[in-house]
Amino acid sequence: MKLIDRYNRISLLVTIAIIIVTGFVYYLTISYILTNRVDRDLVVEENEIFAYVKLNDKLPQVFKSDGLKIRFTASATDSITRTFGNTLFYNEEENEQEAGRMLTSSVKVEGKTYRIEITESKVETEYLIRFIFFITLGIILVLLTLLLIINRILVRRLWKPFYRILEGIKLFNVADKNGIHPVASNIDEFRDLNMEVTAMSGRVMNDYQSLKGFVENAAHELMTPLAVINSKLDTLMQVGEMTDKQGAIISEVYDTVGRLKKLNRSMLLLSRIENKLLAEPEIIDLLGFIEHKISEFHELLAERDIVVNQDLQPCQVTINRDLLTVMLNNLLGNAILHNIKNGNIGIRLNKNELLIANTGSGTALNEQKVLQRFYKSSESEGSGLGLTLVKEICDNYGYVFNYNFKDGLHAFEIKFQ
Repeated sequence: MKLIDRYNRISLLVTIAIIIVTGFVYYLTISYILTNRVDRDLVVEENEIFAYVKLNDKLPQVFKSDGLKIRFTASATDSITRTFGNTLFYNEEENEQEAGRMLTSSVKVEGKTYRIEITESKVETEYLIRFIFFITLGIILVLLTLLLIINRILVRRLWKPFYRILEGIKLFNVADKNGIHPVASNIDEFRDLNMEVTAMSGRVMNDYQSLKGFVENAAHELMTPLAVINSKLDTLMQVGEMTDKQGAIISEVYDTVGRLKKLNRSMLLLSRIENKLLAEPEIIDLLGFIEHKISEFHELLAERDIVVNQDLQPCQVTINRDLLTVMLNNLLGNAILHNIKNGNIGIRLNKNELLIANTGSGTALNEQKVLQRFYKSSESEGSGLGLTLVKEICDNYGYVFNYNFKDGLHAFEIKFQ
């Protein structure tokens, strides 16, 4: 959930809770105020009765009224407590019971005590309370809606620099020389964040360029010593006779130098790919290219009794020819090298993808590490850069390179679209 959505949700829930609590208090307050007003009206009627009795020494005549009723009843006791209370008021015109308010009091006339019951209808009061309450609630809801809309628009505008910084971080590529572009903002926190992110990306790019330059220089510098070592080994092989043990040692040195040369070429090729120092791509018939590559590996396949199952359909790709050669050499070479005796290789090609699957060890490779540089299984004698080269080539042309293990087959898939 986005921060702005979470903030709006919490803000809305808190506001609703506050509205419910304050609305309840507001309703009780209005009800109390209007009830007091009704009670004052009852007291006025009571005072008028007292005044009439004092002046005339008799009970006043009771007139029929729509919203007020007064009743006098003789009381056997002199002590009648004066009280206010809620009661029901019978409306003769509507022929129904309504909410009412009653004042109970007493008065003495000619030595006799009479109970006074003054009842007034609260229908208009209740209606007025509800009317005021719903108008107030409507105003609050309208204000709340406007507040949420304005708040949402305002917060999105305020956070716009943050999202631009975040987008720059997502698109940041250590090999991209442009880095993260600065984002202008009037907010101190976002301005500080942008400065730190921009500075960090600059440091990362500088470190990467330094490391890449070191690798390039090291790879170039290694070419001469390797050539010298190889030349010296050739000379040593031609000087006099040597024992079998000496020959085995020199053979091991030859193998080591060969692996170093292969590693050196791979490192130089990676550097060329990352720096875009490649020849222009061309449209290549991948079907014919793969068939040619299979024929080149024919002797090696026959030596290990590996059967190749082909499901090839026409497909054209736009890629540098040399890089395509490296890519297929690595994929087919790995499929043969890490295969088993009497194993098989499945190659499927269509306009959308190329899949090369082979039998091999019965356990899956680490999908998180198999495409990382210098990662290799314990049985491998390679440099660990073969699949890395394939991935770099695919990334360079926008292809997707994946590995998965299913039904005992190690499958490497390149999706062109």
